Amino acid sequence: MRQLQRSLWVGAKRSPGRRFHALYDRIHRSDVLGEAWRRVKGNKGSAGVDRESIVRIERQGLEAFLKGIQDDLRAGTYRPKAVLRRYIPKADGKRRPLGIPCVRDRVVQMAAKLVVEPIFEAGFRGCSFGFRPRKGAVQALEVLRLQGTRCNHVLDADIRDYFGSIDHGILMGLVGRRISDRKVLKLLRLWLEAGVMEEGVETAMLSGTPQGGVISPLLSNVYLHELDRIWEDRCAELGTLVRDADDFVVIGRTQAAIQEAARRVANILGRLKLELHPDKTRQVDLSRGGQGFDLSRTHGLKGSSFIHPCLYWTGKR
Repeated sequence: MRQLQRSLWVGAKRSPGRRFHALYDRIHRSDVLGEAWRRVKGNKGSAGVDRESIVRIERQGLEAFLKGIQDDLRAGTYRPKAVLRRYIPKADGKRRPLGIPCVRDRVVQMAAKLVVEPIFEAGFRGCSFGFRPRKGAVQALEVLRLQGTRCNHVLDADIRDYFGSIDHGILMGLVGRRISDRKVLKLLRLWLEAGVMEEGVETAMLSGTPQGGVISPLLSNVYLHELDRIWEDRCAELGTLVRDADDFVVIGRTQAAIQEAARRVANILGRLKLELHPDKTRQVDLSRGGQGFDLSRTHGLKGSSFIHPCLYWTGKR
């Protein structure tokens, strides 16, 4: 598994413009499905709409379960079931929708993630920290701490309903820049378009990716990689971008630079059919000593269990 991932990462790193076309057969390899199962089991999580739990699957026979997945993928007959909708409380009193795919679908998503993630990881920028191997909010905060010794102005940004606003067409276009395997692209579309089951009623997903899906965090990073790329290539003189999943800040030297940063970020997000939240996006002056900002990260989606710690950093010295 590691050799496969390393080979894909090296190939993508050496050829940034390469589009990978022979990936589907690797997703249904026995070793890949076995590793996918181990990771899904390690994440625990609840049963989906089919009520098949991890424990029940093991009791009925894991080998037959994985063989059935493999056969369906090989025959092209695999179809995901609807995602079970649950709600979890937010700090502001509102509720966040959480999607729970069936265990079977989580295993297939994990297998796909194991294969395609190294390809995208090879191109992701250093300003991205959320939902990435060996990266996280701690490293993001360290960048901000170092930048804070010489920069006092911050754009603290919040995207309005990010996971629910992702445009499927734009997302598949971005994925298609690196993957040309039609069967893999079909798999991703099936997951994006899978219905949502809530109180016994199934509705279609016209946009967005359900929070809770194994593949969703990777796809969300693929989508916002456009922000990372455009910012670092064209706007870096205004300040340093630090993004942790869908939460991000730009830290710069002057108020004028941050004002311009806000304008450009809004333009970039507009191309992605996203918008900044007008009530939660703000410009912060750390030099006054009384202001700070939050960099939050969703970092523990395990079934119905949800952890959303708020990591706080202030410019007081």
